[in-house]
Amino acid sequence: MFTEGIQNLLPSSRIKVLVVDPHPIVLFGLSVILEEDDNLEIVGMLSSADSIQEVLKLNKPDIVLIDPHSPGVDGLIQIKQVQAALGSEIKIVVYTATVNQSETCDLIRMGVKGIVLKEMSVSLIPQCLKKVHAGGEWLDRRSMRMAFEQILQRESAHKIISAHLSSREMSLAALIAKGYSSKLAARELQITEGSVRVYLNRIYSKLHISSRLQLALLFKEKGLG
Repeated sequence: MFTEGIQNLLPSSRIKVLVVDPHPIVLFGLSVILEEDDNLEIVGMLSSADSIQEVLKLNKPDIVLIDPHSPGVDGLIQIKQVQAALGSEIKIVVYTATVNQSETCDLIRMGVKGIVLKEMSVSLIPQCLKKVHAGGEWLDRRSMRMAFEQILQRESAHKIISAHLSSREMSLAALIAKGYSSKLAARELQITEGSVRVYLNRIYSKLHISSRLQLALLFKEKGLG
């Protein structure tokens, strides 16, 4: 009975948060906001994901709150690096000034559990972290709308293009649009390079284009790239 009473007085374990943002003033602001909440504990403040392993040696976070848009860094690649370093059990929330349709879809597909725009009220950040930690997801309405529109756009474009191409031609077109050489595409699809040339000529004819560049631009324009 006495032991149980002491245990009830002990504070519950707090949500451990690692913050990654290239701007010192943002890091300071986030530290102030998060430290005011008794349910949250900051276990690291980093300007980039490069030194994330150092944090892991001391304390493993439950959630990483990150702005992936560091100068000169591909945001999606940085998210993948964080996932590789931390493992899939640690949840990622993106806190950024801007995110476009394609990036929103990619982030959701990569397993990011929350997207918060920096223009939103700072009071939403602790709410977001708690919801994500509890197993939920947090996407502001604009991000959801952009992602939904992008998905619809891709599905519509895929239907339009695939209506003109066979499944094999569609698979080859997607690879070529991504920059695959004829040799690599042939290996991926387990066909000969000669067959690749034949299929490409058919694809160009059906889509009324004449080059790999035009094919890549078409796929990018339709959101399929």
